[in-house]
Amino acid sequence: MAPRETSGLSLRWEFVPGIEGTDRAVCWRWRAFTQAGVLFSESEQSFDTFTECVADAKRHGYERY
Repeated sequence: MAPRETSGLSLRWEFVPGIEGTDRAVCWRWRAFTQAGVLFSESEQSFDTFTECVADAKRHGYERY
């Protein structure tokens, strides 16, 4: 998913753990919401580690303030 122009909008990012597969491993996904609570963007895949998830979110516009 290519980053979308936010036109200066401030997004609220969340990083969500989930259990997947038969081995019940914890995987991570990210989501970005507008200030109105509308889903703006989300990860296309799940990640094995939180660090990988944050790195992908950064490629899609996440900035930690």
